[in-house]
Amino acid sequence: MKDQKQAGFISLPKSKKQCKLYHQLGTFAGNLNQLPDAQAVLKDRAKSAPVHLVPMVF
Repeated sequence: MKDQKQAGFISLPKSKKQCKLYHQLGTFAGNLNQLPDAQAVLKDRAKSAPVHLVPMVF
């Protein structure tokens, strides 16, 4: 049997802002795994990012 090595530790975020950011990133990553249906493809048009997400981009 192989020995298993622990690669890293997960620590919970200390600030509420960072916790919300992690939640948004997790939701975004989860949505990337879904294949869009025909209606979603037709609805998906290019649009600018919401103002509250701008600090996350820059």
